[in-house]
Amino acid sequence: MFYVAWQVYSADVPVFLEEYSQDLAKVETFSDLDEVLLGKGYLPSGRFENNTYGVSPVNAFFQATHHMADELAFNERSNIGDLAGIQPQMFGWYTWQQSVGLPYEGNSRTSESRDWKQAYSCINICNMVLASVNDLSVNNQVEELQKKRIKGETHFLRALYYFTLGNLYGQPYCTKTLNTPAIPIKLTEYVEDKDYTVNTVEEVYTQVLNDLDEAETHLKDNEVKNYPYRADIITVYLLKSRVYLYMQNWKKALEYANLVLDKRDGLLNLNSHTPDTEVLTKASPETIFSMGGYPLAGCMYCSREEENKYPAYVVSKDLLSAFIEGDNDWRTQYYIMKESIGGISTNYVYTDAWVLSKVKGWEYGYKESSDHFMFRTAEAYLNAAEAAAYSGDETTARTMIKTLRDHRLKESHDVTESGKELVDLIRRERQCELCFEGHRWFDLRRYTVCDKFPYSKKITHRYIKYVKSGFYPVISTPTEIVEYVLEENDAAYTLTLPKEVLDFQNTLQTNQRPVRKGKSIPVGN
Repeated sequence: MFYVAWQVYSADVPVFLEEYSQDLAKVETFSDLDEVLLGKGYLPSGRFENNTYGVSPVNAFFQATHHMADELAFNERSNIGDLAGIQPQMFGWYTWQQSVGLPYEGNSRTSESRDWKQAYSCINICNMVLASVNDLSVNNQVEELQKKRIKGETHFLRALYYFTLGNLYGQPYCTKTLNTPAIPIKLTEYVEDKDYTVNTVEEVYTQVLNDLDEAETHLKDNEVKNYPYRADIITVYLLKSRVYLYMQNWKKALEYANLVLDKRDGLLNLNSHTPDTEVLTKASPETIFSMGGYPLAGCMYCSREEENKYPAYVVSKDLLSAFIEGDNDWRTQYYIMKESIGGISTNYVYTDAWVLSKVKGWEYGYKESSDHFMFRTAEAYLNAAEAAAYSGDETTARTMIKTLRDHRLKESHDVTESGKELVDLIRRERQCELCFEGHRWFDLRRYTVCDKFPYSKKITHRYIKYVKSGFYPVISTPTEIVEYVLEENDAAYTLTLPKEVLDFQNTLQTNQRPVRKGKSIPVGN
């Protein structure tokens, strides 16, 4: 018998620096330790739910990537659909501010470290599980496999959290950024009396790969528990493929994408998909792993009653322009869709807009997919196609992208593109296929440092101030529009460490985001 020490969490102290409490949770069996990992190592399921005061997000972690990317835009007619007040909360992220916790008015501050704290909280649990699992006695072959599975899942989770944090707060991986500051790495479960330092981009990626190597060793030929909400060997292969893709190691990225497809190559055929049903489900043949829920859907479009169709966010023009096949692409019906929005609060004036339909935010309840930690076979095809194209194996690249398009387009034509045109096609397919799943912001970052075909774009976001009047109906009218621009190769593609972390230890190195000002735009333009 032994004990796992739990931590006391403080709003003012970064999790990775905290002291342990004296409260101990008793762990006697591998099943006990498994419950610790499931309850505290995996992310809780994020969602939007109804309550006495309206609609509120619960456990909605890692939403910032959606707001910083070029996929969503304000519904400029009305923000009646923003029932949870997400727009002002996310102002600093949405407009790429130096200090993301400052709202538009600048007269208060929201936490910048919510995701950071959650990630390090989960990492600490992983550290404790790894330190404790070897102290339990193994009595039979079943327990030996259970021990290996627990270790494998734990290493995978720690790799995933460090990879995510590293790509938020560290510069994109390339030879020029290897020694630049990223995030602190802590692998011990005990308190260390020292000032922490920030590890480099290279050190973070090295740690991620070390953990994934361990995960691969322990999960290979092991059981799969509670699919798809626990990591298995296919999940490890797909994350390895993604990591190597970010590192521009095309050979390894292709190798691990192929390992995924050797074990699971199914794709949902949208040609025979049932209308009005979600595409991201547990039953989908391409679902590999899901963690954290899909709160973004409720954030974007939580009310779709006949007289109250008010999405808070609509599909951006940037994303819409990527669907160049138009009606020939089933994803313009099942991933996004054209909707006539409006109702009582706009005096029944309706306008057409494109909204998220991949997951239906207006249908309350548990969502089987996640909006940031969703692993699908579609990504394996895209990773393989991109890696093959960069390495000169264009036949494999065309085959992979054609297979995906066969399941997405009404009429899928032969892929004949070559060179940069082929890479552009693959990137555009990735933008369409993985939209609103947390990939786009990270993809835009890594494209800026791609050795073969570097790419960067200017992104424009409009922040809108609304004034509400009336009681029923409530009228929400735009009164002020300010435009913010993320320039090509902008330094703001990398976040500054959270203010709370720097306030606690101001000796930590960090990348500095530039100050960003907006330009006022006349209402109605």
